[in-house]
Amino acid sequence: MLKHLLFLVLLPSLLLAQTGGSATYQVLQLPVSSRMAVLNNPIAISSSDLNFGIYNPSLLNPNMNDGLALNFVDYFSDINMVSFAYAFPFRDAGTVGVSLQSLSLGQFTHTNEHAEELGSFKANEQLLTAGFGKQLYENWSIGGAIKFLLSDLESYQSFGIATDLGATFFNAESQFSASVLAQNIGRQITSYNGENEALPFEVKIGLSKKLEHLPFRFFIGYNHLETWDLTYNYNPTLTTDPVTGEDLINTVSFGQKLFRHFTTSAELNIGKYLQLRMGYNAQRRHELTANSFLGMVGFSWGVGFKMSHFYINYGRATYHLAGAPNYFSVGTNLSKFYKRQ
Repeated sequence: MLKHLLFLVLLPSLLLAQTGGSATYQVLQLPVSSRMAVLNNPIAISSSDLNFGIYNPSLLNPNMNDGLALNFVDYFSDINMVSFAYAFPFRDAGTVGVSLQSLSLGQFTHTNEHAEELGSFKANEQLLTAGFGKQLYENWSIGGAIKFLLSDLESYQSFGIATDLGATFFNAESQFSASVLAQNIGRQITSYNGENEALPFEVKIGLSKKLEHLPFRFFIGYNHLETWDLTYNYNPTLTTDPVTGEDLINTVSFGQKLFRHFTTSAELNIGKYLQLRMGYNAQRRHELTANSFLGMVGFSWGVGFKMSHFYINYGRATYHLAGAPNYFSVGTNLSKFYKRQ
């Protein structure tokens, strides 16, 4: 197990780092379910929620067998995403989770160089994921997933393949878990115009802890272990003071660079049928706020209900003052309706 963990920790030094905006197949970086969006894609939750097992295959466990998950995301304008996931046991070896995800980027107006309208076209991306998780020892589990990507942008198509590798430690007595996850190790097989682009490779670590005497769980994540400086350089490093005319050097402190890696979130159970959630994304807060009004950019909130054999979740994550995506999820376990032979 230590060899697997060491490999995942050292993997960033072997591969070229990529951050948001510098890689293709952005569908790989978008939260799928409402619970994951609010909690900032936590990777260390040991539960029966199948969406977590699809995102981190080392979380796939027997409690997810026969689990079914349906998700819908209403992004800005006419951009939306739908996904379907199902899990089943693979003999006695472990748990398999499969997912189909479709991102529609909406309809675009097709014009020529003279701005004359020639019609319209659509753009979309499809993602097929198959993952496998296995418990090695009492407190350890590992998992891996393979992803097939198909992107269709007007008359340009691209096909790619990627792999995820994860490891999780979970202590049932203390309700503490920790995970490490390497995502999107792969490449384009066919590119849009003959020039291959990088995939959004990322290594992250995370932990979660449920309080002993309260129905409250908190999560902490450290993202982009492979890249130290996540600062988006939209401002020049050297500017001139409009009053004195002196040169000013724009710098980002060590603390600001460190803080951008962290996400925090929490979940509160109210009885057996209601959950309240809230999250905070430091990088989103730093990069997407307007200086004139910060608002709730970087924050997310959500609620979950249990109705009979169904789990219904809603979440909202504020990316910008212009608006926030809405996430809707429904999950159930088919074993509640029939017994596997």
